[in-house]
Amino acid sequence: MVHVTRRKALQLSGCAVVAGLAGCGALDRDSAPSPTLGEIGVTNLDFRPHTVSVLITDEGEPVYSAEMDVEAAKPEVDDSTDVATAGSGSFEGFPTEVEGSVLYAWRDRQPVSKWEKFDFQDKTTSCLGLNVHIGDVSQSRPGDVSVLYTTNPDTCKDAATAISADADG
Repeated sequence: MVHVTRRKALQLSGCAVVAGLAGCGALDRDSAPSPTLGEIGVTNLDFRPHTVSVLITDEGEPVYSAEMDVEAAKPEVDDSTDVATAGSGSFEGFPTEVEGSVLYAWRDRQPVSKWEKFDFQDKTTSCLGLNVHIGDVSQSRPGDVSVLYTTNPDTCKDAATAISADADG
């Protein structure tokens, strides 16, 4: 689990307050669906292994944090710059109801200023799947972190089953 220092928590809550205030002008918030988070995957396209961390805050308060070691991508041949197999993994145990939440992702010991941010309020969909990418296939950004998303409803099937099971018992 990622250790969140008081300084980091204050920095994150400041960011979340500003982001939350930006959404206060919306007149009809009930018309947008509440997003469900179905998955958080990791794809490492860099030829070096990395430790990937994620933090989800809700109204500035940390509600989930985790990290995982992800294997390096493997080249097609020893001297190739083409990726044959990416390192990958999936986070588990994250909250599925993410309305008003923000996800931060980073690799290794990146400073807070380099963390990638994904604001769930910016998306008007009922289902989201996230994938934290490190690098790219062309190796033009070998260590850069980005957060990609999908709105494929199949992503949220397992999350909907878990929510239903929690409600039943």
